[in-house]
Amino acid sequence: MEANEKNDQLEFALNVLNHPELLQDEYVWEWLSHAENKKLYEECRLYLEAGLKLEVGDSLDVKSEFEKFNRKMQSPVRAFYRWTAAAAAVVILVASGWWLMNESSSREIGQDVIAGLQHIVVPGKNQAVLVTETGREIVLGTTSGTSVMVEGGVNVVDDSTRGVSYTTSEAVEVYYHTLRVPKGGEYRIVLSDGTEVWLNSESELKFPTVFTGGKREVELRGEGYFSVVHDGHLPFIVVASGVRTKVYGTEFNVKAYAGNQVDVTLVEGKVAVKQAGDGSEYPLAPGENAHFAEGMAPLIEKVNVHKYIAWKEGYFYYENERLEVIVNDLKRWYDFDVVYVGSGVKDLRFELWSGRDSDIDTIMGLLTKTNKVSVRLDGRTLIVSERNK
Repeated sequence: MEANEKNDQLEFALNVLNHPELLQDEYVWEWLSHAENKKLYEECRLYLEAGLKLEVGDSLDVKSEFEKFNRKMQSPVRAFYRWTAAAAAVVILVASGWWLMNESSSREIGQDVIAGLQHIVVPGKNQAVLVTETGREIVLGTTSGTSVMVEGGVNVVDDSTRGVSYTTSEAVEVYYHTLRVPKGGEYRIVLSDGTEVWLNSESELKFPTVFTGGKREVELRGEGYFSVVHDGHLPFIVVASGVRTKVYGTEFNVKAYAGNQVDVTLVEGKVAVKQAGDGSEYPLAPGENAHFAEGMAPLIEKVNVHKYIAWKEGYFYYENERLEVIVNDLKRWYDFDVVYVGSGVKDLRFELWSGRDSDIDTIMGLLTKTNKVSVRLDGRTLIVSERNK
């Protein structure tokens, strides 16, 4: 191979590592299918891991992070995510064109702050509360394949690692349950028709114990990823902040936190979205996102799907995103409060890719290394301020 061609291949491998969204493209899959290219990619990954570990110290266990990621990637949702395992073992952060490893001078977070974050603010876990129609509350995530209740002929089984599932052979009555996931939590539920729903932190799903009539309808507050069992005669409808998403069998994400706008992102299949007060129905194709703002028709555009569903695969992933948006997601998962100092700090933009099981000090430390922001801890409150130029 000529020297120029080698340089081109090296540049290509580094570009893929630093822009994991490229792993969605078929030409990247084709490139990685060649043994020599995959070997080069692996060598670059190991080099970057070594450099990052040198920079952030022993707080990052590369081997452990890689193993954790591999376990999470057993989901069959999207084959291309397994391609990302090699690159995703490291925490990658680029902000406004800065390489995080080029700046070793910004060590503003003191050891007392790091120690405090490690012990007070920790990653979230599988946890939820199931609320029955009568108001009975059942704490989930503490058992292993245990039946927690039988109601109306429906058996409810909870497993701390696999989530809660509803099974029925002969339902007599329909009851409505609510699955509540607190800050610092996430949970999976299998509905009576086999549809799977993953709920993100600070989210709720209201649903019937068994589906009857001419539709399958649930209500969502917060964020949920849906893998709907196909039924050509019985549509599945998700109602979230006035937006109705109708499907017959597909995979999609809905984000509708209180006070925020609504995003519906289609991974595969076909859905149609409709806003309250708007008679029009808007179809989505795979890879498209519908963004709803109050009083306006939805903005539908082709997007990098991974940006919207990375949370379900165990990652935070942002592209040129406002700091306030990133921190809002972080504080739901790590359960802390935040105070911003400075009028413009919320609007600073970053790119971030990090495991949801990473220590918060690792994420905040890398944010600080960009020389854009500083953070300090006061109890469970993070104080974020813009760095002086």
